[in-house]
Amino acid sequence: MLYYIIYIRILKEIILFPGRILMKSRIKNLIKKIIGPSMRKKIMNLIHSVLVFMFSHMPVKNRVLFYTIRANGKLLDNAKAVYDTLDCEKVIFAHMLPHSMKLKPRVYYYLLTSKVIVTDDYCRYMRSLSLRKGQKLFQIWHACGAFKKFGLDAPSKLTREEEIATHSQYTAVAVTGESCRKPYAQAFGISEDKCLPIGLPRTDIILENSEKMKAEIFEKYPALKEKKIYLFCPTFRERDGERIIYETGIDWQKLSDALNDDEVFIIRRHPIMDYPLADKEYSNIIDLSSDSTLALTAACSVLITDYSSVIYDACLLNVPTVFYCPDIKEYERGFYLDFPDELPGETVTEPEKLLESIRNAKENPPVNRIEKFRNGQMSACDGNSTERAVKLIESWMK
Repeated sequence: MLYYIIYIRILKEIILFPGRILMKSRIKNLIKKIIGPSMRKKIMNLIHSVLVFMFSHMPVKNRVLFYTIRANGKLLDNAKAVYDTLDCEKVIFAHMLPHSMKLKPRVYYYLLTSKVIVTDDYCRYMRSLSLRKGQKLFQIWHACGAFKKFGLDAPSKLTREEEIATHSQYTAVAVTGESCRKPYAQAFGISEDKCLPIGLPRTDIILENSEKMKAEIFEKYPALKEKKIYLFCPTFRERDGERIIYETGIDWQKLSDALNDDEVFIIRRHPIMDYPLADKEYSNIIDLSSDSTLALTAACSVLITDYSSVIYDACLLNVPTVFYCPDIKEYERGFYLDFPDELPGETVTEPEKLLESIRNAKENPPVNRIEKFRNGQMSACDGNSTERAVKLIESWMK
């Protein structure tokens, strides 16, 4: 009875008075004081059960839900391209984790009453929800190709059972080429026939709008127009499944001093890197992490990355890439390809040799390696990926 009373009070506050943030905070603090973790877990389970029961008895609407945890209030690349093209009833739920108690009734409602669910990352709610009759779950994973291992193949804070439960209900997964079907099926624990080589919508944007995106960067930053732009896009780091701060090993002052007047080093951090990479500000080392990675890649002369899927954007644009991997021996993820031999560029492990390798890639781009990599990993990316994704969704909506 106590659980029920507390639940009713909390749910009432969430639904009727969502703007009362201070009151909500006080209620949470009070609950933490008067009941222990075990009881709180039971209360949360009760809330979950009630919401699922309630929304599971509502009709499924002929609506597409775009669910993402990659940004707050907006869709990125793949999902946005599909959303903008799709002509039907659609709704966006875009909130980075964790999700507040105020948001959960909303996400449960949309997940349980939308005909089609489109996601571009993990949808944790699917571990405890079952798709209803007629519902479809479409994964348009945010990364191209099959490069570093992920899902069931990579270290994770989730148990194997939780990983499987997260991905097991996919109706379809979009992949960038035939060679990527097996790795994605393995990573998600699903059958290979669900992994469809239709390409990713974001690649259409790259192929169609690269010159426009490049011009927009130069319009915004006119000082870059006459420069050789070296774009540094490292990915995040983990240890035992936990994210850690990435220490680049770069002596930023030495790098700044070594850059010529016509060279500039641009830093574009991974979205979940909420800390600076350079030790201070420099006139020729600039952090543009608030700008689009796609646009910056289109504008750059050389891409510098490590284990990031941004290499696929670069290879579509024939941008030479240098792989700066000082921690390759400690990197836990593992790869689906032969690393570094199958990469479309030189691999550097010593920071002292980085600038030399960048300049060499600019003057002598490895054209054949880039072409071979693109043909092997991106064969379905022909500029029509968005159209194929939209047609698939429309077939489910009929």
